[in-house]
Amino acid sequence: MSKTIVLLLFAVFFSSPASGQPVKLQSAYSTIAVGQSLIWVAKEAGIFKENGLDVQILFIGSSTIVTQAIIGGNVPIAILSGATAINSALSGSDVVMLGSTKKDPAQAYLVVSKEITTASQLRGKKLGVSRFGASSDFLLRYLLKKTGLSPEKDVTIVQVGSSPVRMAALANGSIDGTGLTFEEMLVAKKLGLNILVDITTLGIEGLNSDIVTTRKFARDSRDTVQRFVKAMVKGTSFYAKNKSFSMEVIARYTKSRDMEKIENGYDYNARVYLKKPYPAMGGIQLALEEIGERNPAAKSARPEQFIDTSFVKELDESGYIDALYK
Repeated sequence: MSKTIVLLLFAVFFSSPASGQPVKLQSAYSTIAVGQSLIWVAKEAGIFKENGLDVQILFIGSSTIVTQAIIGGNVPIAILSGATAINSALSGSDVVMLGSTKKDPAQAYLVVSKEITTASQLRGKKLGVSRFGASSDFLLRYLLKKTGLSPEKDVTIVQVGSSPVRMAALANGSIDGTGLTFEEMLVAKKLGLNILVDITTLGIEGLNSDIVTTRKFARDSRDTVQRFVKAMVKGTSFYAKNKSFSMEVIARYTKSRDMEKIENGYDYNARVYLKKPYPAMGGIQLALEEIGERNPAAKSARPEQFIDTSFVKELDESGYIDALYK
């Protein structure tokens, strides 16, 4: 075999997917809320295609179910609450967090009915979460403890659905309180509902929009995973610079034309999305503390056990991320 033919075969074998057919990849997100709109915008702006990926993004309305889909290989990589992934890893799965698109807690506002003005009045009340074990469940329990209440003894926690659905349930009296996102909290205030706790004033990190896969997929399909992370990083830059486009995408995915709410949500998230999406270590520690009350294995676990920073680190150290903002 001639040297020329060998070189040609080498070039074909190791060619970038971006130079040929894009790699088909299924991904998912767990909440229809502005806080998870980064992946929508990256998709609609063609940033995944720029990176040689043909990404289909699915809505799966629970981070617990998304995690199961990741483990099963149906959705190899997704955006969801890292807290759910950590819980799964503690039970023996090989899921791993590659990064956090932001560090602020998602449902950061404990919103209650008009009649409730103090934490003590929550005793005996019904509070809503999206799904047991999901990020809204983790955070609500944390918020309750901050008010001195026991999630197990003092209140009844029920599964309701996404943040907009919980907002509606609170407004019509089906539940007495819930944790809401920033934009839904603003709607709640307009309706005269009370903000009992604002977790953003407590200076803590949370997990809610994290990049999660399995260690096996990260190892066996490293190039694909790196391209996905790179697209999310570029998506963050695009998101901040293209407000009108991003708002239209948000309106389409949320099926809402409440542009005031969408703009409020966009402005907030454009501020908090991380340029360098390293995993939120404080959020991981918080999740371990919460999980540790039900799973003793979490008490001796270290945050480093649940992450792989190599993908973000490679982009950071190459200068790629800094160049996006010059």
